[in-house]
Amino acid sequence: MNKIGFKNFRKFQDFPTIDLGEITILVGGNNAGKSTLVKAILLMRDFLKSRIESVDRAGNVFKSVKPQFKFDAEHVNIGEFYRAFCRQSPSKEDTMVFTMKIDKFCFVVNIHGERKPGVIPEVSMIAVSDEKDNIHFTFDFVKNQMTARFVYDKEALNSYEEEEYPIELRIKELHNALSKSKNLNEISNIKLQLEQLEKQVNTLKPDYNITEEDSVTVSMSYFIGDNIGEYVITELIKGFVNYAYVGSLGDKRSKAFKEQEANKNFIRGKETQINAIAKEIEEVFNRQTIEYVYAHSVAQTPIYANCIGSSDYTNRTIHEFYNARINTGEEEFDFIETWLKEFKIGNSLRVVSHSGDSYQVLISDDENPDGMDLADKGMGSIQLTILLLRLATLIRKYKGQNLTVLLEEPEQNLHPALQSKIIELVYYVDQKFGVHFIVETHSEYLVRNSQVLVGKNYDTEDKAINNPFKIYYLPQNGTPYSIGYSLNGRLTDKFEPGFFDEAGKANFYLMRKERGLE
Repeated sequence: MNKIGFKNFRKFQDFPTIDLGEITILVGGNNAGKSTLVKAILLMRDFLKSRIESVDRAGNVFKSVKPQFKFDAEHVNIGEFYRAFCRQSPSKEDTMVFTMKIDKFCFVVNIHGERKPGVIPEVSMIAVSDEKDNIHFTFDFVKNQMTARFVYDKEALNSYEEEEYPIELRIKELHNALSKSKNLNEISNIKLQLEQLEKQVNTLKPDYNITEEDSVTVSMSYFIGDNIGEYVITELIKGFVNYAYVGSLGDKRSKAFKEQEANKNFIRGKETQINAIAKEIEEVFNRQTIEYVYAHSVAQTPIYANCIGSSDYTNRTIHEFYNARINTGEEEFDFIETWLKEFKIGNSLRVVSHSGDSYQVLISDDENPDGMDLADKGMGSIQLTILLLRLATLIRKYKGQNLTVLLEEPEQNLHPALQSKIIELVYYVDQKFGVHFIVETHSEYLVRNSQVLVGKNYDTEDKAINNPFKIYYLPQNGTPYSIGYSLNGRLTDKFEPGFFDEAGKANFYLMRKERGLE
């Protein structure tokens, strides 16, 4: 996940599309919008990975059953469109927009509806862009039409025109033959030739900025077939290919009929690219996982219930860790032991199941080699241990996938030194396991230590390119803005009053008091 942005959602009329780092730190006061950003990410995750649930009687997927954007998801309980819509937006505004970029693909979703209770909104538009190859798809559910654009650079096109032109002629000839042929073997052979020629053209066509384009706009009434269970987004894109092989309607001598045939021939020429993009997006969705570790309370109890569906975060985390079968000597267990020692909690741990309906967590150290109840540790140690179990479970579960963890206020119950060390844990997991993080925090110590990590590890121009940290400050009123790092770890911009300056203000007052100036 590279970018996120939205309009008319919760407190923001226009939240600018921001770049996300491997470790993105969100700072801001209470009610500044940090949780709104997290909710936007979770809702877009759920929408993009939504699958087709039903089709109409004719087998048409989207003519009567449109994609739905839901405002309830795991850890998101907004419920209705009118509650999600920004109250500060003018009353005439009725469209909410979400933008997310994952890998090379950018997704934009427009949701339209009346701003009053009980109204179910409609997805009015979905746009998908392959930003590397400059191929763009737009699905307009209001006009019931879809557009595909293939954009090129004029100068680049001219540089290979002589070599490419004969191939284009051959492609046109084959499309003409394809439209006339009724022999299945001949059709199969023509398609194979077209696929090979398209690949040849693509290798000739360089990757430059947009200056020229080919485009086609067609009706969205051709999503026929049993597509239940497939990703909505990928089926929309493959719908272009479906359209290309449905018989044209009307008088063959009419302009409309000829336009249909021309559009279908064009799409057939791009069939390989279109299907490849749909497949790539499917693979991106399958690899992309976002997990939310929310701020939670812990209790000093020696027994934890065995209940995966429990609303109690601690019980659920221990249950899932136990069933992940992470054993001594495996890298996820080594990770836990390393950080138990770093946080001075203990040397190792065991999770013991009692009769299959409850668990006990035992922490071993030099004084208690056989283990002592986690409940006998302080609240901060319990919270950190539960965080380590959750991270180890996620690392094991999503190994080989692109995992982003949304971490809400991990500094709770921790004294300053441990708040500072939390960002070292996050950095370690990012570097060793490739897990990305978005961290909501109010901790000055956590942010300060991120500066130290940057100063230690990214102190030259060459190293700075790989700096995984990004900071965004969300002011109480105004537009969120990024705060960068210099090579020595210093921040390139300032936070609003009330964060970094609080300790300084108190110290300044005491100094003046000592001098009799207050």
